[in-house]
Amino acid sequence: MTFYLKYRPQTIEELDMQSVRESLTSIVKSGNIPHAFLFAGPKGTGKTSAARILAKVINCESKKICNKCEQCISITKGSNIDVIEMDAASNRGIDDIRVLRDTIRLAPVKAKAKIYIIDEAHMLTTEASNALLKTLEEPPDHVYFILATTNPEKLIDTIKSRTTLIQFTKATTEETKRSLKRIIKKEKFITKSVMLIKNEELDQIIKLSEGSFRDAVKLLELYAKDSGFLKNVGSFNVDELIKSLFEKNSKDVISKIEDAIKEGNGIDRITKDILEKLQQKLLQTEDSKVITLIEYILGAQEFNKVTPIEELPLEVALTKWCKLEE
Repeated sequence: MTFYLKYRPQTIEELDMQSVRESLTSIVKSGNIPHAFLFAGPKGTGKTSAARILAKVINCESKKICNKCEQCISITKGSNIDVIEMDAASNRGIDDIRVLRDTIRLAPVKAKAKIYIIDEAHMLTTEASNALLKTLEEPPDHVYFILATTNPEKLIDTIKSRTTLIQFTKATTEETKRSLKRIIKKEKFITKSVMLIKNEELDQIIKLSEGSFRDAVKLLELYAKDSGFLKNVGSFNVDELIKSLFEKNSKDVISKIEDAIKEGNGIDRITKDILEKLQQKLLQTEDSKVITLIEYILGAQEFNKVTPIEELPLEVALTKWCKLEE
């Protein structure tokens, strides 16, 4: 099991984003938990983890997060039949929401409440959003909604007005360090290289993660497998990749991206480096081919938020560009 899954936060106290931790703690202590939340912010900042933790708060058999009862354990495993996780990118139509509206009337099978976690909620069509709105206006007492999105501005205003906003932001240096040190403390008896990590190496990992807890943990895991990998991070030769792109050598392009990933470069960093080079090229030449290539890459970004293989949208976009007729 990867570090990210193995050490995923399981309680509010383990959430590493301070503002989110404080907001959820305050809401839970009030004893008045809203029936609809909007978790908004960049990917990799813990929205889904926080949603599952909130589901435990609501359904734990001991009225707190014990992580021992059937409800807590099944939510952790993602197998709880009363906690339904939906990907709005794949279930974005009005028919999908109509099915949801029909099922929410049914009582929970085992839990106290049914909880719907809708990821990338901004991907819902306008018709589906309006259908969901009717449910949010008068949700049954046994139903809670947690909408998660990286693009809250794309949600219709009426949905936003009927949810309690929990704002996620890019992780600060201290928040990321807290997250990594929690893992290091638990892992140190297993992986010697993690135990021996130096402060400057930890700082380098935090810098490379660019505010994403998920990316930081992935980099820490790479370090645990090969403590020397940090020496190669950042050695990604974007100029060589750009050269291969304009030579329309798709095989070489994919190979260079895969090599960069193996060296610990995140796909966001790779994409950013490519776009920065293309921007420079555009300012110098105003070449229409450069514009087309930039459009292909930007178009891939939306899919990058929902694919389980982060590099796939970029690789597909660049391969399509390489196959374009001159």
